[in-house]
Amino acid sequence: MAVPRILHLSTYDAHGGAARAAFSIHKALLDAGISSRMRVGSSSHKDPTIVENKKYPFMLAKEADRRLWAFQHSDTPTWRSPARFGSISAREINASKADVVHLHWVTDGFMSVETIGAIRKPIIWSLCDAWAFSGAEHYATQISARRSIEGYTKLNRPTTDSGIDIDRWTWERKVKHWKTPMHIVPASTWLTSATQSSALMGAWPITRIPHIVNTEIFMPKDQMEARKLIGISSDRPVILFLASAGINDRRKGWDLLCSALESPVFGVPLTVVIVGPKPTKAEQDELSLSSQHRFIFFGEAHGDEELVALYNAADITAVPSREDNMPITAMESQSCGTPVLAFAIGGLPDIVNHGISGFLAEPNHIDDLKQGLISLLKHNQRDAVRKHALKTWSPQAVVPQLLDIYESARA
Repeated sequence: MAVPRILHLSTYDAHGGAARAAFSIHKALLDAGISSRMRVGSSSHKDPTIVENKKYPFMLAKEADRRLWAFQHSDTPTWRSPARFGSISAREINASKADVVHLHWVTDGFMSVETIGAIRKPIIWSLCDAWAFSGAEHYATQISARRSIEGYTKLNRPTTDSGIDIDRWTWERKVKHWKTPMHIVPASTWLTSATQSSALMGAWPITRIPHIVNTEIFMPKDQMEARKLIGISSDRPVILFLASAGINDRRKGWDLLCSALESPVFGVPLTVVIVGPKPTKAEQDELSLSSQHRFIFFGEAHGDEELVALYNAADITAVPSREDNMPITAMESQSCGTPVLAFAIGGLPDIVNHGISGFLAEPNHIDDLKQGLISLLKHNQRDAVRKHALKTWSPQAVVPQLLDIYESARA
């Protein structure tokens, strides 16, 4: 049987961890000689195997979909996607030469619920969060997790919510339009369990497969040379924090890391590099003036070369998320030999081998996070960190698993 042709659908190919995870799978398949193409809403790559949607339909669909949020008032803090508007049609997808359609993170103006339901080709869906089996929410907070298990009804809506129940409306549209089971591929044990427990997808085929990191790009480099490359002259220990939405994204836990860093136990000042949208001048001043540490507000990283330098420049990459699936930053960091400090939540126990490739603190426990910082600064086994990455999510480890799924979907 011929190797199937794959069409990847992803809103982005570089913006955020989910986009980079999708792009890494696409490139790994190409490197393995598989026919792989990618269609995105907005592209950051000049790559002939990637097709970008027309700019204005995508922007209009994104704006229209985000405006739907205003009809629901909720105390549940999470990114939402009603996915009523999109900029790619099922007709285009069905007319492609692909044998299998591989979905990734596809909302925010790219695909609608209705479009996904109208695809007539076998679908593989790599989940990066809980949106696929939830309502409009991307992360399964305590309330959202219960509703995804029970089904979204008027009776289990949070009493603090008001306006139109966009979450229930979105879930009901999924139930109506997604009649044919898709093969769901969560990246983490946590997300696998949540999918299996859901009313929408629990009976569908589900196989856990980790994201891919190109371990030939994300690899160890000389630390001092890496620091020079990104403009760090200090020989202090360097802590790296990355968040595509910045330090005010509560889910990413910057405030928890900040509290741990300000413990009196840190007699030696550290250099803390913050990657992502720069805070306001007032926020930068407040951090710098109130702390013994030096903060470098790097801004957004552009391309793999900068990211590789950042990971190699650091002694520790901090991923103090309150809620997360399988953050690609934690995987890329370990691929470069840099250990990860994180809470034992979501998919992070699948990524961090506690005591070997990093430290897993008790969830939301600042004192334990502090102890993790101290431990990793004292004991840094970069070779062991790298070996863990090669064994777990290198292309050689993951691509054969994907090919098995593609073949079973087409059968």
